[in-house]
Amino acid sequence: MNGFDRLRFTQGKESPRIKGSRISAVQLYEMHVLRGLTIKDLRQKFQALTEEDIEQALNYCKSHPDEVRKQATSPLTTDIVERQSRSKNPASA
Repeated sequence: MNGFDRLRFTQGKESPRIKGSRISAVQLYEMHVLRGLTIKDLRQKFQALTEEDIEQALNYCKSHPDEVRKQATSPLTTDIVERQSRSKNPASA
């Protein structure tokens, strides 16, 4: 599914989750951007996840700022993902 085969998508406003877990993409993204946890840190914290699981979740959030905005628990998360999406597409800034 658009390069996100490690994620499980459901109907509604819920963030996609890593297949086989209850961990959402936005949850991992917020730990990464707000707490500064690296992929290695996240891998140690969630030992059932692979590095690819985590990378796909983070990439999904970076490429879907509107979805992150709906699920974010902090306004700072929304600000960060907006800046990242603008920097990837400078013509829209």
